[in-house]
Amino acid sequence: MSAEWVILSGQHVDAVAVLSGAAEVDPDIGVRQLWDGDALQLVDAGGVVLLTLFQSRRLESTVDAERLLGRPLPRPLPEGDERLWWTEIHAAAQPPFRGTAEQIVRNTADAAGGTAVSRAAAGH
Repeated sequence: MSAEWVILSGQHVDAVAVLSGAAEVDPDIGVRQLWDGDALQLVDAGGVVLLTLFQSRRLESTVDAERLLGRPLPRPLPEGDERLWWTEIHAAAQPPFRGTAEQIVRNTADAAGGTAVSRAAAGH
């Protein structure tokens, strides 16, 4: 089972943001590239998949993001124009991995200058 998250950011969430977000939590977290770079998977030292981040997609407007989320966007939004980058994440939802995965998501969003949003809050 996984928890669904989204990072909304003014820029593409790159590997540097992901690695810096993960390193703050645990410097021993490993990274695997999936589907020719369309996704990154973070695993703990025991090989447990903590989260899978999919390639960021550019949205034309905040209205598109609200439609996808099914609710108004959190405020404040990342700085920039109306267009946002949308990065989907599937994170471990079971204890004790859930807390680690959620912290990595939040740290990655901060490193990318964005906001982490749980999709569960929208009933997904």
